Amino acid sequence: MKKIKADPAPAPVPTQIERARGTDRAVAELAAATHRLSMRRVRDLLPGKIATKRLVLRAPIRGDVPDLVRLADNKAIANRLARLPNPYTRADAVGFIEIIAQRPDERPYAITLNDHLIGIIGLSFVQDRLPELGYWLGEPHWGRGFMTEAGRGLIDAAHQTGHYERIAARALADNDGSLHVLEKLGFHRVGKGKAELGPSIGKPIVLLELERPRWM
Repeated sequence: MKKIKADPAPAPVPTQIERARGTDRAVAELAAATHRLSMRRVRDLLPGKIATKRLVLRAPIRGDVPDLVRLADNKAIANRLARLPNPYTRADAVGFIEIIAQRPDERPYAITLNDHLIGIIGLSFVQDRLPELGYWLGEPHWGRGFMTEAGRGLIDAAHQTGHYERIAARALADNDGSLHVLEKLGFHRVGKGKAELGPSIGKPIVLLELERPRWM
């Protein structure tokens, strides 16, 4: 007796909700890709090297690893930052230089004095947020005006591109030193919040912004 083969079951038809979800996901992925591209372009407008009176800001390199570990492995610094591991190991330093510093949403600079790294400063680019200034300075170099000098150098370079109309920053509410530096750089307090990451999670923070001068 001849067997009759059954027709294959029809492929399931996506529901309207599934189609909408797929469209929403595609739109979100396109928006994220567009943001990464635009941020990379804005990031790449910044110069590779910035010289100030005493300092040179440049890309972090593998030769900075010993200075990074020596200076960043410090609770007094890590407790003030959201993304600095503690303890800070050689693996952390290598990962920062080879992975984090290469991301399209980050533009870090090594702050160098006499060819030695003494800290890090840079801008982060998060979707739907202003470019945000972040920094840390090795404790042996505190109190000598280096952070203000480095900040002014980077901000002036950013403003000179004509594409940084506003820059954001944040600091713990009890971090008088950092707030003083930011206000010396021209940042104005625009709000308050709470730290979202790191050892200071939940602590009060101050939100600040800086506008590009009209003549730049």
